[in-house]
Amino acid sequence: MNTIWTLFKRIAPQNDQQSFIGGKPFLPTGTNLPTCKLCGQREAFMFQVAFPPQANWGGRTISCFACMRCADESFLIPEMLEEHWQGCDIPNGFLQSYQRNFTFLVFPTNDAKIVENYEEQVAFVALELQSGLANGGFGKIGGTPNWVLDDETPATYSSKIPMIFILELSPGIQFPKVQGALPQTELDIFGSPSTSPLDYYQLFLGNATFLFGTSSGDPLVYAITQV
Repeated sequence: MNTIWTLFKRIAPQNDQQSFIGGKPFLPTGTNLPTCKLCGQREAFMFQVAFPPQANWGGRTISCFACMRCADESFLIPEMLEEHWQGCDIPNGFLQSYQRNFTFLVFPTNDAKIVENYEEQVAFVALELQSGLANGGFGKIGGTPNWVLDDETPATYSSKIPMIFILELSPGIQFPKVQGALPQTELDIFGSPSTSPLDYYQLFLGNATFLFGTSSGDPLVYAITQV
């Protein structure tokens, strides 16, 4: 897939927006809001992106939640395979089990409705898809990953399902908190949990994030971060 779209922030009210940061998520009716498997608290809704028809996973939306209430040195970024390299195979079951303090939900865009009773933690910011590659955006869809370090593209899942590049998030993204939202829990210099003084949340320590997905079957996500 050679078509590329860059995601840019823009000012707009939350109504029928399909790609955005924060606010209230759009999810299929009956979808349970994710909770952290480390601390049991409800995860914060971070962003969602609706893929255009021409893109990989066209017609689907990916929605990201992450826990802001706990911090564990072993899970500050998504768990990686013990033997991870370019062209590796992701073992069966790993993509369901590695999402401990974050969750990616994938669903048909047309099935989504606003979750009115969700208590917002991240301030709403609309995302606009613009054709082509440009600097300064939230991230990009399509093309190939702009790796910070070595190419870590996985080949397959469960030895048979090809993995495809889905979405890239730029480094240093700030997710602004709504007024009154609790601060993010982070680790201090001694490795103990403490409260962040920042007025925004960070996802995966603000690292560049590369999302790959299964090309068939249930839509499963593999997240790789680099700094």
